[in-house]
Amino acid sequence: MKLHTLLPILSLCLWLTACGSDVFYIPIDNKLGNAKPLSKTDDTIRVIVPEKITQYVEKARSDDPDWLKNGNAATYILIGKVDTEERLQALGYQLTDTGFHAGGGGVSKSIKWLDSQGNSQEVMTKGGKPNVIAMVDSGVLKTYDKTYTWQVPISTDPTTGQPNMWDTQGQTVTMNLIYYKIKIVRPIGKDNPLFTCNNSSLSTNLCVYSQDNPSTYETIFEGYGTMDTNARDPAYIENHLSSSVLYQYPTLLGKKRIFQISQPFFEVTKVTDAPTN
Repeated sequence: MKLHTLLPILSLCLWLTACGSDVFYIPIDNKLGNAKPLSKTDDTIRVIVPEKITQYVEKARSDDPDWLKNGNAATYILIGKVDTEERLQALGYQLTDTGFHAGGGGVSKSIKWLDSQGNSQEVMTKGGKPNVIAMVDSGVLKTYDKTYTWQVPISTDPTTGQPNMWDTQGQTVTMNLIYYKIKIVRPIGKDNPLFTCNNSSLSTNLCVYSQDNPSTYETIFEGYGTMDTNARDPAYIENHLSSSVLYQYPTLLGKKRIFQISQPFFEVTKVTDAPTN
């Protein structure tokens, strides 16, 4: 398998929950840390991903029987990285080493995205060396089956034409619970390993981290969100998750629930306290 075959086609009408004016309820848990807040003028952010993505890509390219599962796992992380960069850039923050082939070169690049109104946006990243790191991860928490049922009339009253007998029909779909998390940190010390772009020999050429060691940084922000869906397009799912967790950053703190409508463009319509149960 080639990596480009793992990247999703941006089709928004896939399976049941990806069509129509669907409302998604996305619980998030956002927390501010004790580090100095992000600055739009003084900070440059590099988004990095967990080293496990290299294992996913290797298996996706091999004859492993789970090559497709591993390919999807890699794609969730890849798209999560890029969507995070677009969200942060849209919020006005400076980034470096963006895209699918970051490589840690520090070169200024163009970032393009569609805003909530469907307008095309494009800006240049600052480039150079980062002083802030955003660790992003995403994947499947669990997979389960869910059955949808509905009533279909099978007989009508000959005098009124109204249905008088009904039959129950149903369809069982496979659901996935997808998570997305981000931790924005200030590494301690100029020679901190988090500043080193440990990219692999894979064509992804991304900056990766092998473990999350809180003793090596100060935390600015932590965000976490989940989404139950039977959609199969990682780009569609990550768009919902990243836009919810980073919505109006950094104001949504504590446990909240995000209401989103997916068509024609992803749009947050309401924010409420999450239910306690």
